[in-house]
Amino acid sequence: MARNRATAIVTCGDKVLLVRDRGRPTYALPGGGIEDDERPESAVVRELLEETTLEATNITHLFTFGGKHNDHEVFHVEATGDVKISEEVEGFTWWDGIDKTPVYPHVRGILETWRDAGS
Repeated sequence: MARNRATAIVTCGDKVLLVRDRGRPTYALPGGGIEDDERPESAVVRELLEETTLEATNITHLFTFGGKHNDHEVFHVEATGDVKISEEVEGFTWWDGIDKTPVYPHVRGILETWRDAGS
């Protein structure tokens, strides 16, 4: 059974924020599990803050993306602050979608869906 996850697309110019979990070589979009009785909007705000210290100022639900292991509630998030990695993540990058940064397949799927919708 797929887990429910809140996933953030945070942009800076033409780049998208990606984070890398501790001990993993592959990058993902910020986000995480939706707790019991938690709204997806609250989860994406909480997870972004926990992982990056960015504070969401505006969130827009975009779509639900069914991945192999997770069902992602995907949000475009505008945020303030500077990215500072937390205990949960080991690194971050602003990805242009072109360079050879290793990303999970669902990240490409989510970003393609977003761009096809006219991001």
